Amino acid sequence: MSTIDSAAPTPVVLVHGLRVSGSSLRRITAGITDRPVRTPDLPGHGTRSADTFDMDGAVRVVVEAIDALGAPAVVAGMSLGGYVSMAVAGRHPERVRGLVVMCATTQPSRMLASPFRAFGAATSVLPAQAAVISKVLTRAVVGRQVAEDMEAGGLALHSIRDVVGALSDFDALAAVGDFPGPTAFVNGGRDQFRLHEQRFLAASDHAELQVIPGASHLFPLIQPARTAGIITAFAQRCDRIPTR
Repeated sequence: MSTIDSAAPTPVVLVHGLRVSGSSLRRITAGITDRPVRTPDLPGHGTRSADTFDMDGAVRVVVEAIDALGAPAVVAGMSLGGYVSMAVAGRHPERVRGLVVMCATTQPSRMLASPFRAFGAATSVLPAQAAVISKVLTRAVVGRQVAEDMEAGGLALHSIRDVVGALSDFDALAAVGDFPGPTAFVNGGRDQFRLHEQRFLAASDHAELQVIPGASHLFPLIQPARTAGIITAFAQRCDRIPTR
């Protein structure tokens, strides 16, 4: 028999982007006040900085966070976290009640990964100098508050090559197609990673797309209250999905 457990709001697992850690999502987390939230660090980032990033390990970390909260959960990720979230939903649909993908609707390929691979190689040669340059540029582009959020937990420049290598062979569209539940794609209007958003929308029978006018790839961190509101509203809709 199907039931709706109104006393137990669907928990949320937030998955961070490249270079940063779960701590970067702290202001988004603070805005989700009606349900439990976890922000695990992916391999190669934050408290798992010493680990090597690969997709299997990243999926395992998110699944552990889901199980700690109590599956199924809403899984919401930005940028790298969006791709990891799609992988989790595709491989473990029974653990995911709903999927929110932010700033991650470009199908990965080796050709598109080339400039990121070159950047990762450059940062590995002079890691200390690259970290300083990264911090200066980030503060110039997004301002002090967002830069401090991104730097909380440390910057994992050393993991860029591993991440790019793992994503180059990841079929995100297939993962979306393997997940039968509700999916929300959310992109900034000026996000360079929305190249294939219509293909992602078509890959799912239960997907919706929201584009934030004028927003950049980092809009979830720049507009944390708005992002928290989007995730909360989606999770509240997921609360009404019957469980068996």
